[in-house]
Amino acid sequence: MHSLYLVLLTLNLLVETLAGTALIAGPDGIAAAGRGNLWSMHYGFAALAVASISVWGYVYRALPQVQRAVLGVLLVFHAGIAVSLTLAGDQAVGQIIHIVLATLTLLLVARSFTGSASRAQ
Repeated sequence: MHSLYLVLLTLNLLVETLAGTALIAGPDGIAAAGRGNLWSMHYGFAALAVASISVWGYVYRALPQVQRAVLGVLLVFHAGIAVSLTLAGDQAVGQIIHIVLATLTLLLVARSFTGSASRAQ
């Protein structure tokens, strides 16, 4: 589970940092300030915040409580974005990336709870 957790953190950090930077620096980002309707830029900052959870998750990776909190946030985020992109139907690559990340996170969540249940017995 440890190596899979590190893979998830690394992928999340890369994907969300690239997405956040592109959205903030893109044509609908900071350059469009003052024109209103800056949802692209707003999501860019949210993506950077979600990327940063990978850093905190790595620093405190030895603490199961932190791992579970990180996995919970990532599961909600990636599953939510996957649903949103599926409904919009206009970003297949992003949809696939978020489905993969949500699935990987769900697998880790399931493993973390089955592992803690077997340790408690």
